[in-house]
Amino acid sequence: AAPAAPMQINADGEESLHLCERFEQWEEWDASTPLWRHAVAGSCAGVMEHIGMYPLDTVKTHMQVLRPNTGGSVALSDVVNKLLQESGGRGFMRGASSIIIGCIPAHVALFTSYEYAKASLVKDDGAQEPLKAAICGASATFCHDVILTPMDVVKQRMQLGCYANVGDCLRSVMRQEGLAGLYRSMPTTLAMNVPFGSILVASNESIKTHLGIGNRRQDRSSLPWYFFAAGVSGAVASGATQPLDVVKTRLQTQDCLQQAASSRDKPHVENAAGSRLVGPSSNMQISFKPKYSGFLPTVRTIVCEEGWRALYKGALPRMLHAIPSAAMCWGTYEAVKTWLQNR
Repeated sequence: AAPAAPMQINADGEESLHLCERFEQWEEWDASTPLWRHAVAGSCAGVMEHIGMYPLDTVKTHMQVLRPNTGGSVALSDVVNKLLQESGGRGFMRGASSIIIGCIPAHVALFTSYEYAKASLVKDDGAQEPLKAAICGASATFCHDVILTPMDVVKQRMQLGCYANVGDCLRSVMRQEGLAGLYRSMPTTLAMNVPFGSILVASNESIKTHLGIGNRRQDRSSLPWYFFAAGVSGAVASGATQPLDVVKTRLQTQDCLQQAASSRDKPHVENAAGSRLVGPSSNMQISFKPKYSGFLPTVRTIVCEEGWRALYKGALPRMLHAIPSAAMCWGTYEAVKTWLQNR
């Protein structure tokens, strides 16, 4: 038999080899940490974050919403006292079931997309690459928000006591506002959360690298530092994106309290437990034109009517929420992933 001809590798062949090497690296990483582990760790992180910080999130929502026929300002202590007087503390967790429904698939998408982007973009050599880390955070946040935004709308309206349950809220929104009502805040949500996710992940990765805990293989002794790094990163990201969060809350909740204000003289609606609702139920056929129609018009209206300081309403509870929230989310993710790896 004739001897085999020597293999010739041209430029296209070198590029193919490079792509094969990248694929093999991904396969090696995936074998050490399978997809299901990231999904389980992400689910646990999402539930821990949202349930653990839900009372503060409820207070933040009450402080940020548009309040028709009032001065538009409410203090943190006033919100806490009102919730305690109205429901004996149960109001702090009103609507929590809606966010649990949405946060599990959303956080699975968040962390699996984050790990994929990180494995593809960030080198595992200990060097700081904040820009690439920010891109990973932005792409992961986008996947997360596309899933979670509709249930976040339901959550905030439930927090304000406008509906009896999640089903009642969904039926009412679909009937009065259509599907667009669940996605009206999507551009602003992405405009806020994508920078938030970028800043958080870039800060988190930089702090982890500085502390020497940025390796993909962790041991249990380093886990507390993951909570610390994520908490500091959450504070930085929260302060940078606070005005966007106010705009998002106004867009998501405006119809709820406007209808409540206009229906005060109408017969009140009671739920199955006999508790009076403060807003519209699915049985009330009232149509309202939204006051805010988009990001820039909302900013202009808020600044003209309430001043620029209104864009920082709820900054304190949001900061108090963001620090432990980021620590619980990313710290729990690392802890569960490490536990699964070491089993």
